Amino acid sequence: MEFGELSRTVLADVARCVESADPSQVDALVDALAAKRRVFLIGTGRSGAMLRAMAVRLGHLDVEAHVLGSAGHAPIEEGDLVLVGSGSGETPVPAELARAANNAGAKLAVITAAPDSAIARLAQIVIHIPAPVTPPDGTPHTLRSLFEECLLIVCDCVCRLLQDRLGLSAGDMQSRHSAVE
Repeated sequence: MEFGELSRTVLADVARCVESADPSQVDALVDALAAKRRVFLIGTGRSGAMLRAMAVRLGHLDVEAHVLGSAGHAPIEEGDLVLVGSGSGETPVPAELARAANNAGAKLAVITAAPDSAIARLAQIVIHIPAPVTPPDGTPHTLRSLFEECLLIVCDCVCRLLQDRLGLSAGDMQSRHSAVE
């Protein structure tokens, strides 16, 4: 396969998966972010990297966002929002943190490829990205990259919708943009 054909195939798969996300669940996440007290993001590996990118964007939107697993974050409390990104929805550390968030009374949202997973069963908001958890042989995607690429795009779309909901301009966001990011 050559680059042009590969890139067209990958982009078509990403478009198909992102467009499959339930708009009502995306709106529910935007609503939860707009009504937030604080937001905690949970993800490991490459999914965690996508959520760290979202945390930066939330900061541009003046949302207090904490990435769990980083040092010095506040404890999760009632009224907080916790967003988990997990392809399988079964990853042990995010699953345990999701249970703890539920026990603390936080609202739980998950973006996952497995809408019937342990984490999804705990969540009040479930955004399903239909990317294979175990990619078939011959796929144009490396490992679970389709889910991760879609996760980043869904997170970016959520942030853009939140920008509109909050009535913030690009200038407002730019004023909170660090020159060293």
